[in-house]
Amino acid sequence: MRVVNLISTYCEKEIIGEMIEYLDELAKKLPKYEFVNLVADSHSPDGTGKIVKKMMETRKNLHLLETPRGLGISLIQGYQYAMKELKADIVIPNDADFQWHPRYIPEMLKKIEEGYDVVVPSRHAPGGKDNFTGFRKLTHFISNTLINYYWGGIREVKDLAGNFKAIRVKGILEKVNFDKLDVKGFVIQSTVIYELSKTGAKFCEIPAVYGERRAGVTKVGFSFQFVKDVIETVLNATKIRIERSQQIIKFGIVGFIGFIVNTIGLELFVLFGIRPSVSGMLGAEMAIVSNFILNNFWTFAAKKIVTLRKAPIKFLQFNLTSIGAVLIQGATIELGTRILGSLMNNLFSGLFTPLWGGEGYRFFYIMGVGLGMIWNYFAYTTFIWKTRKSKLFGWLQERLG
Repeated sequence: MRVVNLISTYCEKEIIGEMIEYLDELAKKLPKYEFVNLVADSHSPDGTGKIVKKMMETRKNLHLLETPRGLGISLIQGYQYAMKELKADIVIPNDADFQWHPRYIPEMLKKIEEGYDVVVPSRHAPGGKDNFTGFRKLTHFISNTLINYYWGGIREVKDLAGNFKAIRVKGILEKVNFDKLDVKGFVIQSTVIYELSKTGAKFCEIPAVYGERRAGVTKVGFSFQFVKDVIETVLNATKIRIERSQQIIKFGIVGFIGFIVNTIGLELFVLFGIRPSVSGMLGAEMAIVSNFILNNFWTFAAKKIVTLRKAPIKFLQFNLTSIGAVLIQGATIELGTRILGSLMNNLFSGLFTPLWGGEGYRFFYIMGVGLGMIWNYFAYTTFIWKTRKSKLFGWLQERLG
């Protein structure tokens, strides 16, 4: 299995040699992996690239990719190069300054072997910590937690700002469309986590200590570039929030169409003399067919099920998960009409009887539909199209394929 260490650099001549040497020593301790080191250097004016070129003369596993200035641009080109040119199975991006110490790599690879797709050393996992004080602690909290985690809704992991992570290529990193990513600064870190989440990746955080820089000067500080990074972070998080909200909006529209189908079925079956609770469930089954088709080809189009082998199985799973909503709807109508039916007749008799129906079954039907939609959104995103990872039902998600 080929592991590519992707080291992004800008003016790191004092430390890049030490990082490469450490990674070479680490590779000797992990002979089951083939390690390749790729330095993505943003044309450092201090000669970082020249040092790497010199080291390449005695190392076949060392490569240099010279990129335009900007961490986002550099990493995007680095990811693409690692996959296309170096044929990576796992990519581990990191900085050269040892603040994210590569000693965590063996544990990260072990987690990949256990079935995780993205392993993130985290300052926010129990046992993890940082070396921040004052300004850095405040800016990290605002960017990582307030803007990206809460406002952007990127909640796959708690530490969204770190470069250091291990990413499986097959079926995960290779699915990310880097050509469409338009980010230039530090926001690349949270953006990559978000893009990986759309592939259905299984995430894992391990506790890590973010240490002191061994040499060189930090790139984080109050400057014009810092202001640009903050603006880009806010705009990008807003874009992600809107994109993620579109799925809920589409789900709501499909649900409304299903509600119309369900209602028509309910009234038709009641007209034929079938009990309202049973009619509601029959109408719900009609809506299930409508919802599956529309959700598959519209709401969750990015993960739509089209193969003849998989579609019938997923439709069966869809029906089974939707049983929860059907039972919720039927139980709400049945219990509501039995317990509160006479009260509804007294309160809304006469003029309002056509609106609420006998024993208020239409009122309880609407209530049941609302409760059922909450269940459906959870079930569909967890078990059918699997756009979210569930800690509680993760084992079932894996078995459903």
